[in-house]
Amino acid sequence: MRKIDANILLRYLLNDHADFSPKAKNIIDNNIVEIPIEALCEVVFVLHGFYNTPRMEVSQNLIDFFTKTKTILPSRDAVLKGIEYFGQTNLDFVDCILAGYYEINREPVDTFDKDLQKLLDKVNERNNQP
Repeated sequence: MRKIDANILLRYLLNDHADFSPKAKNIIDNNIVEIPIEALCEVVFVLHGFYNTPRMEVSQNLIDFFTKTKTILPSRDAVLKGIEYFGQTNLDFVDCILAGYYEINREPVDTFDKDLQKLLDKVNERNNQP
C-alpha cells in the first residue's frame, strides 16, 4: 500500500496538468493507495479556498472519487459523512469530520464552537428519534 499526498489527488481530480495528471491517474488507478486525512483536508482547502469550487461540488466530487476508486481512507464512513456535511453546511472541513465521527462512530465531541455544537445537537436529535 502507498500513501499519496494532496498534490497527487488534486492532479487526479482536476486533470489540469499535462505531465502530472496522467501520472496521478496511473498511481491511483493501478495501486492500492491510502489518502491520509491530513492530505484530504489540504485537498478540500485548495479546492474550495484557492480554486473557489463551491462546497457542494467539492463534496460531490470527493464522494464520487471515493465511491469509484479503491482508495483507502482512514475512518472511511465517518470521513465520508464529514465530506457530506461539508457540502451541506458552512462549517470548516475539520469540524465536519468531527461531526462525522460523532454520527457514525458515536464518539463524543466536546467543543466551544457554537455552529459545530448546533450540528452535533441535530445529529443527536435524529439519532434519538423513534
